[in-house]
Amino acid sequence: MDSEIGKWCSEHKGILIVALAALILIFYFLFPFLDGVILGMVFAYVARPIRDKFEPRRRLGSLVASVCIVVPIFLILTMGMLEFANQIIILAHNQAAVRTTIEILMDQMTAGLPLAVNDILASGLDNAVGLIAPIASSIPIFHIGKVLSLGIINFIISIPVCYFLLVDGENFVESVISLLPKKDIESYRKYVIRIDHILSGIYIGTIYTSILGSIIAAFIFYGFGLPRPFALASIIFVAGMVPFLTSWVVIVPVAVYKYVISGWGDALAFFILASTLIYLPSELLIRPYLVSAKSSLHPLLVMLSFLGGALVAGIGGFFLAPAIMGAIVGIYQVRREGDGGTESQSH
Repeated sequence: MDSEIGKWCSEHKGILIVALAALILIFYFLFPFLDGVILGMVFAYVARPIRDKFEPRRRLGSLVASVCIVVPIFLILTMGMLEFANQIIILAHNQAAVRTTIEILMDQMTAGLPLAVNDILASGLDNAVGLIAPIASSIPIFHIGKVLSLGIINFIISIPVCYFLLVDGENFVESVISLLPKKDIESYRKYVIRIDHILSGIYIGTIYTSILGSIIAAFIFYGFGLPRPFALASIIFVAGMVPFLTSWVVIVPVAVYKYVISGWGDALAFFILASTLIYLPSELLIRPYLVSAKSSLHPLLVMLSFLGGALVAGIGGFFLAPAIMGAIVGIYQVRREGDGGTESQSH
C-alpha cells in the first residue's frame, strides 16, 4: 500500500504542491480564528447524537443540536467570565478592604491556635497580600479586553462551523477520501471510522459531563448563598473536562470556605449535596461509559493531552491535542488489527 501511495503522489505532484500552498495560505489567514474552527469541530462531535434524532431532516436537526450544545456552554462561560472580571476590578480598587476581610477570616480560622503560630500565619498572609495586590492593580486591562474580544469572536465563529459540519461534515470527509488512490479507499475509510469513533467518545464524554456538572453546580452554589456562583460553575465546567481533576477541585475548597463562614453543619451539608449531585452522576456514571468505553483511550492519555495542549496552544490546543492523540491511537489500532489479521491468515 505504501508503494501505491508513493506512485500516486509522484503522478499528482503538481496538484499536491498547489494544494499544499493553498492550505498554507488558508491557514495563515485563518490562524487568528483557529480556536473558533476547533471549537466548532468539538461542538459538532458533541451535537451529533442530538442531530441524529432528527433524521432525515438533517438541517433542522443540525440547527437544534447546535443551539442545544452552544447555548448552555456560552451562558456558563460568559457569566463566569463576567463575574471573574468584576472580581478582579474590585480587588484592584479595594485593596485595603480586601486585606481587612482576609485578616478577619484568618482570625476566625486560627482561633485557639498558639500565639506563635498565629504570628507566623499573619506574617505570611501579609506578605502574600502585599505581593498579590500590586499584581492585581497592574493587570493590563486593554490587553485582557483584546484577548476576550478575540475569544468572543472565535466562539461566535464556532457556531456556524458546528452547524455546517453537522450538515455536510460526512460528505466533506467522503470527498477528501475520494481523492486518494481508488485501490486503498476502503483501508483509508477504516482509519477515518476508527479515529472518528475515538474522538466522538473523548469529546462527547468530556463535554456532556462538564455541562451537566456545571449546570447543577450553579444551582447548588446559588442555593447555598455562595458568592460568584457562575464563576465557580465555570471552573467546574473547565475542570470537568480534564480526567482526575473533576469537580472536587472546587467542591473541597468551597466546603472549607463554608466551614469558616458558617461552621461544620453547612459545610458538611454542602459537601454531601455537591458530591452527590455534581460529582457522582458525571464522574462515576456518564464519563466512564462515554470516554473509556467509546474512545478506548486510557484516561491518563486524555488528561495529558488536554493539559499539554492547553499549556502549549491555549483553548485551541486544549481540544486539538486530544484529537491528535486520538488519531495516532486510531491509526495504531487499525494497523495492529490489520497485521493481526494478516498473521492469522498466514497461519
